[in-house]
Parts: sequence; structure tokens; C-alpha cells
Amino acid sequence: MSQAYTPPRRPPRKKLKMPLFGNMVGGNSGSGEKVDWGGKNFTKLVFIVGTLGLMAQLFLPNLWAEKMYDSQSEILDLDLDGSIRKKYTDATNPNEIHYILVVKQKDGTRRKLDLHIADPVFFDQVAVPQRLKKTAGSLDVLITRFSKPDTTIKIRFLP
Repeated sequence: MSQAYTPPRRPPRKKLKMPLFGNMVGGNSGSGEKVDWGGKNFTKLVFIVGTLGLMAQLFLPNLWAEKMYDSQSEILDLDLDGSIRKKYTDATNPNEIHYILVVKQKDGTRRKLDLHIADPVFFDQVAVPQRLKKTAGSLDVLITRFSKPDTTIKIRFLP
């Protein structure tokens, strides 16, 4: 019997190149110097990047967190002149419900009030589009409403 037909062998294909990295991954490129990815420098680089990532997880949330005004003396000393942007409750612990107001001041800063030690009547009487005006040293808050006349409400703290 005669031998079976074998098609001629195709020439090898060109290596694919990544658009941003070029011939960095491998292959036999004639141009450029060879990068040794398994050397000492790469290990140091991975260690430094990993350490920076862990440090960022530890310290950045504390640096980016907003100041929470939650004690009676902090709320008494606070000077407010702005509008309510957020109003929500945090009831993760049913024994201690936090009533949180986020007030944007006229100068652009945000104040976060936690009224968990205050009487919740004040929290119930304010709404998101309303404007608050409170002077330092006083617990009387002037609320500017759009459909009703302006009202002064006093923040009362529970014993």
C-alpha cells in the first residue's frame, strides 16, 4: 500500500502582542532587553505593594470618616446653619437606636449628628429639604419649612 497523504506543514503563526505591554510576557523578541520577572527586585516590589495595601486598609477608613457629633456637650457647642441632606436610623442594635442627621452647611462642610441620647421627637419633626439654624450654646433649633411657617424646636436629652 502507498503511504497516506500528509498535508504540508504550516509556518508558525506570529506571536500575539498585548497593546500596552508589547513583548513583555514572553517569546523570542530580538529587540529590547530581557526583563527578569523572577528576580529579587520583583519580590521586593510585591512585598512593598502588599504592605502598602495592608496599611491603607488600616488607616484610610479612619482618615476618611466624618466626625460624628453624638454627645450632649458637642451638640450644645455646635453651630449649625444649613440644610438637612440625609435622615436615617441605625438600628443594628435594637436596644440602642441611632437617629442620624447629615447637615450640609452653607460653607460646604457636612456635619453628622447622632441623636441617640436625645428625645426622638426632634428627629421625627424634621425632614430632608428643611433648613436648620442653631447657635452655639443653645439647644433651640430654628427650622425653615417650605409649606409651614418657621418653627423653633428644642432638642431635649434623655436622662
